[in-house]
Amino acid sequence: MDGTANILLIDDHPLYRDALRPVIRQLARTVNIFEASCIADAFRFIDEQPELDLVLLDLTLPDGGGLKSLLSISQLVPNTPIVVISACENHNLVVHLLNAGARGYIPKSSDSEVIKNALLLVLNGETYIPSVALGSLSGATVVEIDADTALTQRQDEVLQLLARGYSNKQIARTLNIAETTVRAHVSDILHRLQAHNRTDAVVKAQQLGLLEAVN
Repeated sequence: MDGTANILLIDDHPLYRDALRPVIRQLARTVNIFEASCIADAFRFIDEQPELDLVLLDLTLPDGGGLKSLLSISQLVPNTPIVVISACENHNLVVHLLNAGARGYIPKSSDSEVIKNALLLVLNGETYIPSVALGSLSGATVVEIDADTALTQRQDEVLQLLARGYSNKQIARTLNIAETTVRAHVSDILHRLQAHNRTDAVVKAQQLGLLEAVN
């Protein structure tokens, strides 16, 4: 890639960021690398520097991660490709993230040449699909959630309480809404996650990284 590239690297491991910098600097004649160690820092940076050519997102961060972080960042920079980098090599997770809008998924076990070629591919408008996901992309039935079909804030609140085993009545009391409203939200959550019941919804939400850590 000729010219200048502005790239945001979001990863909480300093050693991995150190290892990635030399690779990232090979992507263009001039590369400006910006770094964030958590989602909150990334949000603040994007607010100040919205003109980005690429975002590299670690899947697990101290203040969040998974699909929720991907969707949140893609809403802030809808025209910027996002590549997820993760130590996880679960092919179902890779497919979910690609369906949600990630333009690539790079396992952290990849060598520098693979990473460089993958990022160049994305910068040229393509999508990088790792070998771990290739076998599951054809004919697989997966939950597809993108920025347009993601849960609303209220539905997300209901989902978090579902994951804690709350009944509709307990959820209504906690959120100060009518129980009929809770039932409507639960029904919509099941539909969006293509889940058969509440338990199935929680399992799929966990796989998609939609659930918050319970302290």
